[in-house]
Amino acid sequence: MPLRASNISWTVPFGTVAAPPVQAEAPLHVSSASPTVWLHEHVAALWRIVARLGVPAHHVDDVLQETWITAARRSADIGPGRERAFLIATATRLCSNYRQRAHVRREVSQGEALDEHASHEPDAEQLLVRKRLRERLERALASLSDAHRTVFVLYELEGLSVPELAELLELPLGTAASRLGRARAKFAEAAARQQRVDGPLEET
Repeated sequence: MPLRASNISWTVPFGTVAAPPVQAEAPLHVSSASPTVWLHEHVAALWRIVARLGVPAHHVDDVLQETWITAARRSADIGPGRERAFLIATATRLCSNYRQRAHVRREVSQGEALDEHASHEPDAEQLLVRKRLRERLERALASLSDAHRTVFVLYELEGLSVPELAELLELPLGTAASRLGRARAKFAEAAARQQRVDGPLEET
């Protein structure tokens, strides 16, 4: 059963991106403790995370489905209030596994697909600028290692705190903080290199 994010948009450092349109589904008659309910409650955030961790658009649903299967299998071990943390941690691990496989297959990055889902209808010049900004974001993210990309996306784009990162990724607090610091520095270096090569971009 495909699970898609609702019609929302989110802002990233290089532009605003919208989730794909929601698909009509029959009402869910399930318990609030059901993994299906958990995933529907958090699917928008999970979709963003999976997309920004380098999974192409045509495989995002596959990762979400695997996340649901894992949650269903482990539901008895997930304490009340821990559902979101479990889902994010599971999706993050699945993305890492996917990227390792996709590295061999040389899959296309998520950035091109996200361009098809703009949340507004600006003029052609604005669309071109935003497309280039998103391309820069994708290139900068792609320059990071898996470990650095994960902490950067979860902290900078999803707003998780350092203690939450440490818990989700099962890292000592100091390790999570230092990894995030290195990730932010490497991202800044990559963004600066792109600006030197491509020149500054400003939306008019």
